[in-house]
Amino acid sequence: MFNGHNPSWDQKIKQFEELLGEKNLKLTKERRELLTGVLQEKDHFSIETLVHHLKQKGKKASRDTVYRNIPLLIEAGIVRTSFQNKRDTYYELADQVHHHDHILCRRCGRVEEFNSPTIEKIQDQITKKLGFKMEFHLHQLIGLCDKCQKGHRH
Repeated sequence: MFNGHNPSWDQKIKQFEELLGEKNLKLTKERRELLTGVLQEKDHFSIETLVHHLKQKGKKASRDTVYRNIPLLIEAGIVRTSFQNKRDTYYELADQVHHHDHILCRRCGRVEEFNSPTIEKIQDQITKKLGFKMEFHLHQLIGLCDKCQKGHRH
């Protein structure tokens, strides 16, 4: 279906096609180009960034198509919400090798990834205590980076 792609994409394409089928939707050319573009993203991306990357590659996925289909890609387990800042929501591929959370500078927008086994353990304890089975979480800390604390411009 996609020439010259990573073999692990086949499962993601199948996941997306199955979800679309359940919703009586088709894998249109625009959706196919969007999915290809998403699978090529190497880092966090906003919808605007993704649209820009697709246009750079000569793809036809419109901004409206991206906005309408990101929730479907999330539901299919291909993409997950990564973090939010003042302007945008950022996404990443759902099968990132390592789980991580984010800390954001509210002034300059700098984002750092971190992983804390302690936080993960506390989240598990809380969900168990309250009788929940956690399926997903979005954890981000917001503050001022060292440069912004000192009043420096980036």
